[in-house]
Amino acid sequence: MVAEGFSFFPLPKRVCEGAPKPLHPRGSDGYAPSPMEALRTLVGRMLGAIRAAGPVTILITVLGVLGAVLVLASEFLTIAEVDVLTTGTCREIADPAVKEACRTTGFEQHGGAFLLLGALALVMTLGLSRRGSRPAAVALLTIGAVVLAFALARDVPKTQKEGLVGQSYNDAKAGPETGLYTEIAGGALLVLTGVIGLVRPQAPPPPRED
Repeated sequence: MVAEGFSFFPLPKRVCEGAPKPLHPRGSDGYAPSPMEALRTLVGRMLGAIRAAGPVTILITVLGVLGAVLVLASEFLTIAEVDVLTTGTCREIADPAVKEACRTTGFEQHGGAFLLLGALALVMTLGLSRRGSRPAAVALLTIGAVVLAFALARDVPKTQKEGLVGQSYNDAKAGPETGLYTEIAGGALLVLTGVIGLVRPQAPPPPRED
């Protein structure tokens, strides 16, 4: 006599379709990996990719990304600022028109051009690091040179002019701020990245199959 609810025949497949699925994908051993195991696997793959890339590719990637980020950041930083010695800081002056002339940001000086150059530099760095593209290296060299030329020809003189504040106060003094150094450093890193990309030996082409 067979107990109630027991069957020698397998249940139809549709009966098992409603069974709950495991929350985590299972490995080859049938067990779901723990979060720590998944993290170790991810870190191991990242380290393996870095080792396979080679030191020159890693250097190009780090320098190019850092240079592009600095160029982008310079648009949001102060390029030049004018202080009035008798008041301590120019921003303490009551006249609103004079207050606005106390500092000059990168965006006010460049009109957002460095945002486009920085974004383009990121794309060119990706092309240079992944494919060894020489046109990308030339583009990075050109972008860095443009940033440096703009900084030296227009931004540096701006840091030496008191402008409207100087017309109102004899003891006004202009000077450079963080944004100027940031854009110069970013431009120099992009030039260096482009030079490294041009002088590094090219990988030999794969052999053709006869």
